Amino acid sequence: MKSTSAHIIANGESKPIALPCTVEDFIKQSGWRPTQVVVEHNGTVLPRSSLPSVQLKDGDHLEVIVPVAGG
Repeated sequence: MKSTSAHIIANGESKPIALPCTVEDFIKQSGWRPTQVVVEHNGTVLPRSSLPSVQLKDGDHLEVIVPVAGG
């Protein structure tokens, strides 16, 4: 399959990506662990189980949140 370049907005910053790319692929390429983040995709919080199947498209918006415990 031929890859296509695109841009998404992740945590407020424009990021280049090569399509096809799933949310899980992007998370891993960015250095996060999919099991340790919460992801909002175009305004909707994604269940962790859907990260490998949601395909990113040019112009998508992601917010990746790393929960921190402590007091």
